[in-house]
Amino acid sequence: MPLSFSASDMTRRLLFLLTISTAIPVFGQEQPVSPTETLRNSVRQWVETMHRIQQEDNDWKRDQEVLANYKEGLQKEIADLKQQITDAKTRQAGATSESLTQSKQRDQYAAAKTQLATTLRELEQKMSKQLAHFPQPLTAEPKVSQAIEELNKDLKLPTEKKEEGASKRLLNLINLLNEAEKFQQTVSLRPQLMKDASGKEYNMQVIYFGLSCAYAVNDDASVAFVGKPTDAGWKFEESKNLATDIQALISSTTGDTSAAFVQLPFPKP
Repeated sequence: MPLSFSASDMTRRLLFLLTISTAIPVFGQEQPVSPTETLRNSVRQWVETMHRIQQEDNDWKRDQEVLANYKEGLQKEIADLKQQITDAKTRQAGATSESLTQSKQRDQYAAAKTQLATTLRELEQKMSKQLAHFPQPLTAEPKVSQAIEELNKDLKLPTEKKEEGASKRLLNLINLLNEAEKFQQTVSLRPQLMKDASGKEYNMQVIYFGLSCAYAVNDDASVAFVGKPTDAGWKFEESKNLATDIQALISSTTGDTSAAFVQLPFPKP
């Protein structure tokens, strides 16, 4: 079986031989360079060379390990960068799609806003015409009076500002309609100053049947009126012959007398 020696083993053997050779005395005259000295110098150089080779080998192995770790780190960084690029492309594609969707939605919103403003102006104009059918007690209510004032102000907006305050204006119209609807669904008894044909003024009790018609009479039942809505506002006509019946109707309404069936003519539209 062949013997194998490491560099360190070989070094120890050579040092042993050098020790023996240096222990043998040299007699005679001094020689320029003895074979032993030559051998010793050669062995020393060989040992130094072997040390360098071993050191270089160790350094190379260490550098290889460092380079391998560095390579592994770079490969991981490259993989991470590739994934980031892929994610960025995916986000860019999604952002482009989202941007197109948002742009389309923005255009739809702008078109809807313009359409709403146009429809709202039409509704405001129609409501303005219908205000003539609101009786005086209804228009005198603070909430309704304020809403009418706001409506008249909105109608004065120029065309380029017709989209301003759309939500508030729409809510104002809804409030007006709600108040008119509440008045329409009730029978209301209200005090009101009215004038006869001669211009004489009377304190009247007026009973409104929603927004359809009204009957009025003074305290002594000497004057009576029958009212109806028109495009020019509410008009009341004198009907003295109905004064007693209207008074009886009002007394039944207030509870001053027992409920009774009272026949009154319905004014023609």
